[in-house]
Formats: sequence, structure tokens, C-alpha cells
Amino acid sequence: MILSILTSLVALSAIVAPPKLAVHAVRFYAPAAGQTNVLAILQVPYALTEPVGDRLAWKTTIQVKDASGLTVYEESWWRGVSAVMRQPDAYGMEPLKFPPMTSGKYTIVATVQDSATGRTATTETAVDAFSVPPTVSDLLLASSMRAAADAGDTVLGPGEVARGMLRFVTAPELKLDPISPALAFMLEAYSTAGGEASTVLEVRDSSGKVVFAVPFKQKIQGGGGIIRGMLPLDGLPEGSYTLNAAVTLGGQRVERSGAFSVGNLDAALARDVAMRSADQLTDEGYFGAMNEDALDAAAEALQPLATSRELAVYKPSGEGRLSLSAKRKFLIDFWASHDQNKATETNETRITYYDLIAFANREYAETGRNARPGWKTDRGRVFVRYGKPGEIYSQLQSGRAPPYQIWRYTSGRMRYYVFADRNNLGAYTLMKSNDLKEPGNAGWIDIMTPDVVRDIGQYLGINLFETSPGSTLGTGTP
Repeated sequence: MILSILTSLVALSAIVAPPKLAVHAVRFYAPAAGQTNVLAILQVPYALTEPVGDRLAWKTTIQVKDASGLTVYEESWWRGVSAVMRQPDAYGMEPLKFPPMTSGKYTIVATVQDSATGRTATTETAVDAFSVPPTVSDLLLASSMRAAADAGDTVLGPGEVARGMLRFVTAPELKLDPISPALAFMLEAYSTAGGEASTVLEVRDSSGKVVFAVPFKQKIQGGGGIIRGMLPLDGLPEGSYTLNAAVTLGGQRVERSGAFSVGNLDAALARDVAMRSADQLTDEGYFGAMNEDALDAAAEALQPLATSRELAVYKPSGEGRLSLSAKRKFLIDFWASHDQNKATETNETRITYYDLIAFANREYAETGRNARPGWKTDRGRVFVRYGKPGEIYSQLQSGRAPPYQIWRYTSGRMRYYVFADRNNLGAYTLMKSNDLKEPGNAGWIDIMTPDVVRDIGQYLGINLFETSPGSTLGTGTP
């Protein structure tokens, strides 16, 4: 079970009603086994929970009962999110998985219990497993649809559910908006002989009036196929709608339908902000939203933190290059192993690290012929590894000595780093440090001049001449 990120729902009326606990089930068929597979999605309103500290937590229990009321499957699990997600118009999504169903009538019973108050909410959804092989599956509607990169791409993006190689963002109460006005649809067609499938899609408003219609034809291979696509619904007014799909295949005409609604722009903007913020919470959401270039950049930026052995696995190009899904999985697994607080869904360690990378890129980037992003510079590398120094001491150019900075970390064992701007263009390089990971420049005394080295030593309270072999100057005591 994978908990999705925050999804915002706003009622169409002037009064905002809290979202309800709901389950939506979409039936598919397995011809070889003669069984019905169900893709079910549970909507959990965060308003049902009360915070405990800075967390919301609840227990979800799923039961599948047959026509006699006998429980044929049951499972429970705990979920939790940050308390900031508790909004009257917000909920989480949980894809549900259970064994295939044989012919008959079933009921899915979902119960959510708040950990803070013990309060429970229950919803039931009836499912009729196919008694005879159907022509097509139920109609699956979604606000987005994509194909997996390859068979190994098992990482789901924010709010996604999977069916075969396709990934969907959907909900029991699916809502489109002016930011994302496209409606994705998918049906599985079951035909031993194959043939041409003729489909007519109709969007109907709450009164049943057809406001949009499109016919199309598609070749279905022997054994079955998929009827899918995206409907651009730009300009469709706010309201409740139904998409009706009439499919004719092999002389059989079957209709399937699904409900959706269109919200307003203000709600869409608020949701977009909330979702982009929530993307940062989980590693799956953070890396799942990245394209390949962004994944490569995120992996490269691990150099100040990761060991060469860890990074040896990641090959962005050339022989042994990782697939897109493998790159994503590498980063998710890497940060899971470095998460310093596994009790929370949020990976604070990863968030802090990339915040340091972003700061270093803003403050320490070098331009010109030898341009480098900030984290690759000497100051940026140290900043990413250890954060902001306790003290920074700066001096302008004096005589032959270049401008320089001293960074001193006073928490724990004292560490210092001396950086010099040798070209007086803002590009500081590391001259000297007591950090064994940072050897510095063996001829730094000649570069900085003995007088300046003496001043630096007095500031640090140490004799830098004794700790700096290899210089042609500065022998003896300061």
C-alpha cells in the first residue's frame, strides 16, 4: 500500500463540506483464470484525524465479504502524515490490493480509526465480479496518465496507481480544474479473435445533456488490447459530469461510464501549491516528479556526501548506463539508507541536504571560463558537508596577499578552513585546513605570505608554520 501525497478537494457550493471516506472500485478481467481483478482506491479525509504532536496517524482496515457476509480477506495497516496536512478539504489516497475474485457479489468494507481519539469512519462499496467474460473492463478515469519507462519501473509518482505498464492519478471523487483540464480514460478490451473496436465518448452534464462527443476506431489484437486516451476539456464550466463510453467490438456493444467534476481556478491554484510542497515530503514523490536530467543532477550533487563506492553504481551515460527507473530507484534507496529519522514519512535529511546544495549554488557559484555550480567550489563543498560555519573572518587584499576568508566550526572538534581569492574575482580556493578530507595547497604560505599566515595563526590560536611543511618561506617560529 502506498500513501499518496496531499490532494485538495473543494466543494462546488459556497459552503465547503469536508470530504468523505470513500472507496472506488474498477473491475478488470483475467481471461486465463476467469477471475475479476479489482483496482480499488480509498479516500481518507485528514479531517477525520486529530494531531498528536506534529503528526496525524490512523489505522486502516480493509475487509472483503462475500454475498453471505463471510469475510474472505482482511488486512490492516497504519499510516501517518504531517499535521500541517489537516485541512477540511484535503485527503490522502490509498490504493487497495486484495486477491482476484471469482464470480459472485462482494462488498469492500473500509474502516479508518484515528489514533488520537479512537474515532472511526466506515464506508462500503459493492462489487459484482464478472460471471461471464466481458467485452471490456470498467472505465477508469484519471487526471493524468503515463506509461512506465520500462518493466523495471516500479516507482509510482505522487498519487499514482498502476495497471500493467500504465500509471494513473485518480480518486474516488475525481476533480479536474483549469490548471489540469485533460481527462484520461482507459478500458481493457477482451477479444480472442481481435478486430476493430468502435468507440464513442460522450461527456454529459448533471442533467444528462451531451456537451462533448468524439467517435474513434482502434484495432484490437487477438487476445485483447487497451482503449485509452486523453480528452482536452479546456473551458468546461464548473460542475458535475459523466463520461460515457460506448464500445462495439466483435458484434457486441457495451457501455461503461465514470463520474468526474470540474472545480474552480482558485481551488486549483491552492491545490497546485499544496501538492508541490507535499512532493518534497517523501523520497518517492520528490524523485518521482523528476525527469532524467534532474535525476542525473541530483545524483551528481551527492559527491560531497556519498562514498565513491556508493556512487560507482550510478552511471548516467555510456556503457552500463542505468535506465530511468533504475536511476530513480537508486536515489530513493540511497536517501532511505541515509534517513536519520525513519519514524517520520518525511525524509528531513534529504530535504536539508538539497537545501544546502541550493544555497551553495546561489552563494558560491563561479562564472567565466571555468564556471562551476556553487556546490562544486571549495567553499560550497565544505558548506554542503558541514553547514554554516560558526565564525567567518574576511580580509581584503593586502600587498602581495590575496583576499581571504577563514571559516571556523566551533561545535564539537574545532575545524578551520582558509580560502583565498587568488585572482581577486570572487573565486575562493581552499588553502589550508585541519580537516583530513581537505588537504589544501602545499605551497599556501608562499601564496598567502608569511605575515598573513602569522595573522591567521593568531586568529586561530595555533602555529601554522609548524603544521605547513613544504614551504620555501616561513621556517622557524611565528
